[in-house]
Amino acid sequence: MNFSGIDTKIVSLIKNILENPNYQPDVEPDITDAAILMAADGYGSGKVSGLENGVEVIVRTSDTQKSFLFNPDPHPTELAAAALGHFSKISTERDMKH
Repeated sequence: MNFSGIDTKIVSLIKNILENPNYQPDVEPDITDAAILMAADGYGSGKVSGLENGVEVIVRTSDTQKSFLFNPDPHPTELAAAALGHFSKISTERDMKH
């Protein structure tokens, strides 16, 4: 049996988005690529597996979670300020306009 996998442009889309957070593709991504991009933005979850140089590679959108360390007994205002800083940075990195 010969499996060829699905036809996807996800690697190209992600490279372009990383180079330019405002990137808009010339052609609308197909439904599979759009679903993966939405999952990466936090709208659900996704997993992509494939071969790279003959080695299986798996990428899960859950691997994009971010966390930060803070004082275990924080002052609420200081924790809120730190969280806002982290959320703002992530929002900018991921071009989240909502």
